[in-house]
Amino acid sequence: MLEAIRSRAQGIFAWVIVGLITIPFALWGINNYFREGGEALAASVNGEEITTREFRAAFQRYTQQLRFLMREGFSEEMLDDPATKQRVLEGLIEQRLVLDAAGELGLGMSDSELSKVIHNNEAFQDETGQFDFQRYESVLNSQGLTTAAYEARLRLSLLSEQLASTLHLSAFATQQEMEDIARLRHQEREIGYGIVPSSKFRDAIQISDEELRQYYEEHPDEFRTPERVAVDYLRLTAKSLATDIPVDEQTLRDLYAESKDQFGTPEQRRASHILVQVPQGGDDAARQAAREKAEEALRRLQQGEPFEEVAKEVSEDPGSAQQGGDLGFFGRGVMDPAFEEAAFSLEKVGDLSEPVLSKFGYHIIQLTGIQRGEAPSFEEVREELAQKYRQQLAEEHFYEQAETLDNLTYENPFTLEVAAEALELPIETSEPFSRSGGSGIGANPKVVTAAFSEEVLQEEMNSRTLELGPNDLVVLRVKKHFPADIKPFEEVREKIQENLTLERAKAKAREQGDALVERLRQGEAPESVFAGEEAWNEKKFYSRRGEGIPREILKMAYGLPHPQSESPVFAGQPLGSGDYAVVGLYTVKDGDLKQLDEKARQSLAQEVEQMHGQVAYRGFIDELRAEADIKIYRDNL
Repeated sequence: MLEAIRSRAQGIFAWVIVGLITIPFALWGINNYFREGGEALAASVNGEEITTREFRAAFQRYTQQLRFLMREGFSEEMLDDPATKQRVLEGLIEQRLVLDAAGELGLGMSDSELSKVIHNNEAFQDETGQFDFQRYESVLNSQGLTTAAYEARLRLSLLSEQLASTLHLSAFATQQEMEDIARLRHQEREIGYGIVPSSKFRDAIQISDEELRQYYEEHPDEFRTPERVAVDYLRLTAKSLATDIPVDEQTLRDLYAESKDQFGTPEQRRASHILVQVPQGGDDAARQAAREKAEEALRRLQQGEPFEEVAKEVSEDPGSAQQGGDLGFFGRGVMDPAFEEAAFSLEKVGDLSEPVLSKFGYHIIQLTGIQRGEAPSFEEVREELAQKYRQQLAEEHFYEQAETLDNLTYENPFTLEVAAEALELPIETSEPFSRSGGSGIGANPKVVTAAFSEEVLQEEMNSRTLELGPNDLVVLRVKKHFPADIKPFEEVREKIQENLTLERAKAKAREQGDALVERLRQGEAPESVFAGEEAWNEKKFYSRRGEGIPREILKMAYGLPHPQSESPVFAGQPLGSGDYAVVGLYTVKDGDLKQLDEKARQSLAQEVEQMHGQVAYRGFIDELRAEADIKIYRDNL
């Protein structure tokens, strides 16, 4: 739509369009700019706002996760699906509901507890198993996260786990449930089977030229080649620009001096603390009482009582009290700001702080260890500096060139050569691809949509500038158009013969297999029925895991009804290979809970309880949603 307006927006027509756009903007759109706070809403939950900025950030994180997990399978079209945006927004709404519920239930996550979780994460530890703040920042940066954003998300995740755990405690597995599941899961079936191979019939099948041609004429769609195009294109990426940027030594040394702290290992401190909590919404009297309790603890410490003993007795931090208040090593940006400032202001190991007020209450802090920061030499980080410098300049240069690419391919709509010469970009050519995509650049849905658009395919114009990914742009035009056609008979003759031979061999196998099943049902012994080329696999008990038996046959056998007498149940079924399977079910032996060892019974009980807990958690969230005042502003998404 916008491209059509752009290509025709001249003279009086342009002013008419401007007028049509201005009227609804004046009546509606400009109101958003005068909204209190100056920011549009994506939703609100019980009066708490979820801004479009929060939604866009969450959507960006979701996009990054999809790209990382799906890799080549990722499609930009997924992001245009309204259901995807709704899924992200629902996640934000659920987060607000969980936070509110956790607060009402008195659940919480102190900074020290959060710090312990982070420090114990192996992804953030060095080779010796110690927390490495530089690695911590590096891992988060690779995912586009700041430490503050990650810790907020982690706190929410842990609160959700607390809430789920609280609900799981109410779940239990009944004896009857355990017995029913054990009976089905550990069931064994006595199965015998034989296979009629379709290959044995292939050599005897003869197909005439007349039959081949008749099939060709009656099934033209099977031999139709779809409409395809090959495109010329210009591709501009920041990565390709970075390779051509020279870097002089002095520039790198200046950059090293400016960003030296980023490459070094920051100072870390180890501390123990005693926490005296201040109740949420507590008044001045409650705050004063907490402070006096903290001061009393400080006096005891100053009089020589061991910190560990006082912490175990006084501290109200459940995550550290039993460890004598020990919080381990931590760097800046992890703890509450007031706590962190006090901890890093202590000069010597053993020093005590005055009572420090954080959002959790009053802390008495003792410094128990210092790890001084270390910075690598210039030579050790020179290549990394050069790469970052080139990347930074490349991104700046990329936006300038992107504008030039867009302008020149628009101003010269019937050629790519002008832009290619100005930007010194090669004109590349794709392999032919259809409307369902192809290989290389033709695998990208945006490229396919643009290539088959009326503007590009029919009017033979350049496409608009397409964004294939971050700092990755392409403009294309059709080089050659291949209309849909039907392949000539001689080209597909062998394929038709192969297909017809296979189908008739399958039919022969099924015909013989059905006859064998009927003979078995009449009471003949499998050994005599399968006395020819085929072999009968003697009956044997198989569990649902089915080791030593083809999966298709096992699935078929477990789908048969229980034998109602001493006579087995026989049935037949074509296999995916084209062969035909004949199966006999002799006996069904149910699993017995009593036969499972204690470990297996406990595992089964935990599984059932977890399942009930998940149902309870989901029901709890649904109940919160039903009772909440939720407003969604879809037009702002």
